[in-house]
Amino acid sequence: MLNCRSMRVVVIVSGLLLAAGLLLGLFAVAAPLTMAYTQMALMLVLAGAAVLSVAFVDALLPGADQRLDGCQH
Repeated sequence: MLNCRSMRVVVIVSGLLLAAGLLLGLFAVAAPLTMAYTQMALMLVLAGAAVLSVAFVDALLPGADQRLDGCQH
């Protein structure tokens, strides 16, 4: 169960994984070993989406409104 602080960390980590995957994907276009970099970029983007979806599912669970009610946005 995530609280306010850990929810914020999860969203930031997800954004960083997505940004790293996109930057690595742009780098993969010019790199000589395109296949290896492209696969790593895809894994980073998918990991970012998976981390964010875990936070989303946790926010949907019963009792999450009480845990996250005091969060400052």
